[in-house]
Amino acid sequence: MRILLLEDDADAADRVRLALLDLDNLDLHVTGVVADAVRYAAARPFDALILDRMVMDGDGLDALAQLRGFGVRTPALVLSNLAATRHRVEGLEAGADDYLVKPFEAEELVARLRALLRRGSTQGHPEVFLLGELEVRAKARTAHWRNRHLDLSPKEFDMLAFLAANHDLVVSRQMLWDACWPEYRIPVLAV
Repeated sequence: MRILLLEDDADAADRVRLALLDLDNLDLHVTGVVADAVRYAAARPFDALILDRMVMDGDGLDALAQLRGFGVRTPALVLSNLAATRHRVEGLEAGADDYLVKPFEAEELVARLRALLRRGSTQGHPEVFLLGELEVRAKARTAHWRNRHLDLSPKEFDMLAFLAANHDLVVSRQMLWDACWPEYRIPVLAV
């Protein structure tokens, strides 16, 4: 289970990490920067997003708005100290699927994540990208140009699929590297 956590407080990130230990095959990616959260979630499919509202460089809702604008439909849980009704409503109206106020109980966080995943996390990324005469099928890992199959290596397909998924963005070399060579990615630690 791949989860992206946007949290800039190291203690809070550790509490989330400990709470999620009960989840099978957990692959938790932690960042404390909105731009990195957007880059990672747009580059690779995650099963769920956990977003803090107040991080050093902004609001987790900004990351969520950008991702929803890119067509990323990964289930998102806002985990925040902002507890007023208007804050929870803002989060839900911004595209969050759930909102949990800190401090939280580990059992509730896990139960809410499992509920999000039951609702259909497979809709996180589009399956087919149609860009002019280019068609890229993410699940089938095939690409066609003018209805002719493109014979691509696995890494070439990864690069093409990433570029197709982010066709409306300026993609940096680092974004492409992080998406297509995750084994060489420098871990991002919460500050």
